[in-house]
Amino acid sequence: MIKYTRWIFILFFSIFVLFVLYLEFGGKYILNTSDKRSITYEIRSSRKLPENFIFFYDTIYPNSLSSNSWNYRRSPLLKSGSSGTDCPCSQTAYRLFPVLEIHNKKEIDQLLTARYIERHFSQEECLAFNFSYFDFLENRKGVFTVSESLFHKDLKDLKPLEMAEIVALYENPVRYNRFRNPEKAQKRAKHFYILYLNNFKMKN
Repeated sequence: MIKYTRWIFILFFSIFVLFVLYLEFGGKYILNTSDKRSITYEIRSSRKLPENFIFFYDTIYPNSLSSNSWNYRRSPLLKSGSSGTDCPCSQTAYRLFPVLEIHNKKEIDQLLTARYIERHFSQEECLAFNFSYFDFLENRKGVFTVSESLFHKDLKDLKPLEMAEIVALYENPVRYNRFRNPEKAQKRAKHFYILYLNNFKMKN
């Protein structure tokens, strides 16, 4: 009986290990050469974000630029209120996934794509892609365009409260539009600003 139990344990453990390896490296095999080139081009051609914006983002979402999609997938089990915003490369995979030429797409394929992206690009590169191509509406595509539109400043010159408004818009460009919903926009921007101040104090 003990012998059979041990073999069953070894079998299930082996299946688990193979499944983890599939999740980690499966993206290499489900993505064709065209998809890989497209992913590389889209991410590499994104304009780099200035240090002040990267620091602001990493402060309101602690460890978001040092973690990965594994942490994101585990986070709902460890804490409430987690979102895809915690992991820039997961967001990148979500944005690119619909145009990839993967046959018979399944939900798990998006995780495989995210892991492929994370093994070839940094979270900062993914963050730059996400904000560079995001449609903030009203003919404002990309964070550099919306910075000039709202504040008449380059992104590198924005203050924390101004960056907080951009992050709020990124979360929901309709709900937190300062012209359509000024009170909601101001309240959400203030939320991110206070979050930034509190997390900044904890860091220092």
